Amino acid sequence: MRIWPKSLVGRSMVVVAAILGLQLAASISFYAWIDREALREDHARRVAELLVVSRRVDALTRDGGQNAGEVMTTRYLEAAVTRTPLKPETAPDPGAAAIRRAILHWEPELAGADLSLWTRRSANGQDLVGVMRLEDGRWLSFRSRDFARVWPMAVRVSLMTVLFAALGLGFALFVLGQLGRPLRNLAQAARAFGGGRRTPVRVAGSADLSDLGRAFNEMQDRIAGLIEDQARSMEAISHDLRTPLARIQLAAQFAEPDDIRDLIAGNVEELDQMLSSLSAYLRAQHQVSAAEPVDIAALTRSVAAAFGDRAGYCGPETLVLPTHRGPLEEALRRLVDNAVRHGGGAELSVEATAGEPQILIRDHGAGMPAEDLGHIYEPFFRGDRARSRDTAGFGLGVPTASRLLTRFGGDLGIANAQDGGLLVTVIPPRPL
Repeated sequence: MRIWPKSLVGRSMVVVAAILGLQLAASISFYAWIDREALREDHARRVAELLVVSRRVDALTRDGGQNAGEVMTTRYLEAAVTRTPLKPETAPDPGAAAIRRAILHWEPELAGADLSLWTRRSANGQDLVGVMRLEDGRWLSFRSRDFARVWPMAVRVSLMTVLFAALGLGFALFVLGQLGRPLRNLAQAARAFGGGRRTPVRVAGSADLSDLGRAFNEMQDRIAGLIEDQARSMEAISHDLRTPLARIQLAAQFAEPDDIRDLIAGNVEELDQMLSSLSAYLRAQHQVSAAEPVDIAALTRSVAAAFGDRAGYCGPETLVLPTHRGPLEEALRRLVDNAVRHGGGAELSVEATAGEPQILIRDHGAGMPAEDLGHIYEPFFRGDRARSRDTAGFGLGVPTASRLLTRFGGDLGIANAQDGGLLVTVIPPRPL
């Protein structure tokens, strides 16, 4: 079991709980000590009064029908006069010695008395037992009941301390939760920004947290501006490159012999596809979209139909949910195109599970090595099998689809199927 939490609020609560626990233990020990000392003082006064009065009563009732023990016996104090003293059943203990000192403090005239005290366990606690020699040689035996029972006061005080500690812990949990909310919002915004979604943080909390929120928003603005400027610059460059490519393509028609003309035209077409792929990837970094109700089953069927007999659909006839149509459709198109190019075909299906609906794309290829799957989301990466073929593009199909999905709250997973080929799992974007 994890004792040290991961969150800052959780760790703060552990520290607060530890402090309250130490305070509670110290308070209970302190109150128990006070109670014990108070009980010792109470028993010392009770016994001291018994001993002094018993001396006088014994002298007055020595020839009568009663003795001092019968006269002095009460509910809490049992006394008897005997000719032989009781013997201590236990070794002398500090508690009994402290009571004896307190008795002598309250009644100094007992300093010369032959007095012995010890403790004896009973069904109700621990009693104080003792004997004192009287003037006629007999012994006054007594028992002060319930000696050292610290429960009556200590329990009440302990319960109050526990109650206040629980209230303090609950209040600390509430306050720390409120103080930690800006940090949680900041962490969520950072994860969203890492996925390509610009999420301003509401500036709130203490001065330090407010400064942190403002600094994070400013950082988002700067980074987003740099990314947009970079993307738009690259889009402009790729657009401008199409003009000389068009000239080369036009000039290639007059090239001879035919094989040279075909070589030039093929390379120009490949360069044009590369520029189109790069432009789409750059646009995905700053594309905007609004959520709307979309029939993802019909959308998936239309994407599969665009590839003819190289792609098929199997799933429900209709499944409507709010999502971002444009990014989802473009991501599906690129993923199916990738499956058709490198996997020999694609099988699309929609599953409406208890959680998030998902779109599955299965190809008929040989799959990818495990070490390549970890890099498949990286721009310009193509697996060994793709590089060995004469395939167009920069390897931006999967990265573009992944960026489009995660930017609007969706997700993409790619793994090798158990019976061969790649299995692509698409979680449609949902409104944020």
